Amino acid sequence: MKIVQGYFQKIDDQFTLRVAKGSMDNIEVLSRILELNITVHGGHTKEYIEGLFLEHPRREGVLWLYIEANDTGKIISGLTLCPLEWNIGDLTIPICEMGLVGTLEEYRGRGFIVKLNEIFEKAMAERKYVFSVIRGIPYYYRRFGYEYVFPLDDRITLSSNKIPDKEYGNLKIRKANLQDLKLIQTLYDNFHQQFYIVNKFDREGFVYRFFKEEFNDNRLSTYIIVDTVQNVAYFSIGMSYDNMAYTINGPRLTYQQMIKILQFVKNIHENKNNSDIQLHVRQDSEFGKFIFNLGGIPLYRYGWQLKIPNLELFFKSIKSIIEQRIKNSLYKGFSRNIIISNYQDNIELNFINGIITKITLIKGYHDPEKYDLRIPGSLLFKLLLSDKSMEEINYIIDDAIVKPSSKLLIDVMFPKKVSYPDTYY
Repeated sequence: MKIVQGYFQKIDDQFTLRVAKGSMDNIEVLSRILELNITVHGGHTKEYIEGLFLEHPRREGVLWLYIEANDTGKIISGLTLCPLEWNIGDLTIPICEMGLVGTLEEYRGRGFIVKLNEIFEKAMAERKYVFSVIRGIPYYYRRFGYEYVFPLDDRITLSSNKIPDKEYGNLKIRKANLQDLKLIQTLYDNFHQQFYIVNKFDREGFVYRFFKEEFNDNRLSTYIIVDTVQNVAYFSIGMSYDNMAYTINGPRLTYQQMIKILQFVKNIHENKNNSDIQLHVRQDSEFGKFIFNLGGIPLYRYGWQLKIPNLELFFKSIKSIIEQRIKNSLYKGFSRNIIISNYQDNIELNFINGIITKITLIKGYHDPEKYDLRIPGSLLFKLLLSDKSMEEINYIIDDAIVKPSSKLLIDVMFPKKVSYPDTYY
């Protein structure tokens, strides 16, 4: 039976696993999902869940997986599957995000999340989602095969008195409206061309997440920067999940525009009895570097957690990218087999004249001398998604091994690149 809305599976006489039916017709289930998540995650999730359940433009594709007690109907454990599209190079890849994972305290340690994850990954396979991501708590999701890939939450603290107070009368900030979306998309696409993996711009998704009247930890507001009479830039502002930092997203910004944004944040922050402003801004971005130059101090960094459950599907999805890299290198037109292993699963790529003609998944760990590349478990994802170089991974773990004769080839196939992915949830 396919994993669709309305799916159910009896676990035993006490519990049943279900997937919620259509959102607008199932308000009763929503109330029980809210009860679980408010208990587990706190009251701030209420507005987020109601919006996702009732209003999100992709709500019909969201799967609400939960386990209920048969005698009371009480939901005791749950998680969601949210469809996304990320651009990898010039390809658009279907992926999904796992969210709102939780179990009532008295039912923990009984394998309910393990069971939900099994159904989650089955649903992924049915929909051919290439990988899943989560913005979850530290360490826990490693047990399900996730690894940290790409920055997610970089924090910088800046004393408000270090923000220049010079007035730039030519610049004004106003709230964005729907007529600004064409400009926003143009600026978004131009900016994100420099990155390897990014969130595909989706008009409805952008409006849903970034066009809120007020901002908080799950809503962002978008503003336009006007230079005299011309609209020249945009930025979005919200709050971090812990309500401690101002989240700022935006494309390329000039010196004056960055000052104007920081002055904008300072004016908001003045109502708080704290001269230090905590900012959620990519530390390696131009804006992040600018804040450091003003005297900003890095606090900490966090990352997306990612899992590729089917390596064969992944390689088939990025086949053209690898072939193009080969074509543009000294290996152009080469023919031989390449074997990549995570010490459990092995992918064999058959190259003929620089084209991958066959991709084969081989289970187990057999003859290590035949392997061109070995990286343990989910750490392999960091190389496959170009998040870290082979040297960086090998510096951390000694059993990340590349055959000397294949070292340059592996570097060509998986060069380190900067990515800037995001979510519309």
